[in-house]
Amino acid sequence: MTLKKRLLKQGITLDSLVGTALEMYIYDPNIGSMPKMRGILRKGFEAALKDINVASLVLAGFLLEAELEKGAVAGLGKKRYKRDPVDLIADEMLGIQIANYIAGSRSLFEFERFDKAKPGVLKELPPILDDCIAGLISGVLVKACSR
Repeated sequence: MTLKKRLLKQGITLDSLVGTALEMYIYDPNIGSMPKMRGILRKGFEAALKDINVASLVLAGFLLEAELEKGAVAGLGKKRYKRDPVDLIADEMLGIQIANYIAGSRSLFEFERFDKAKPGVLKELPPILDDCIAGLISGVLVKACSR
């Protein structure tokens, strides 16, 4: 199954990724109009979703999410996991690596902004996936703005 299809099963569409990115985008006249930026982001997401490393890291997030849902991590438990405990940082580590892989260290600031604000589709996702998708969005947005 492609990453795009797996995301769609989770309710994450290309439009929701673009829309979430635009919620935090600070307009830059050098890049162009919002419709132009929407197109740039769409192409960026399409490319990122086909990248084997992005797909592998996001898949790791899906698999970890599934295991945590089952209570498979000793000392964490289902209830505690649902509260996204501060000592569980594997989700941030995955998100940071996804953002960094796509756009380099410049994307880390954006990841922090998206992780804290949880705009758009991010607020609807479980604890691990919200950070993986925040990393994806951050990386693509920074890469688009750095062209």
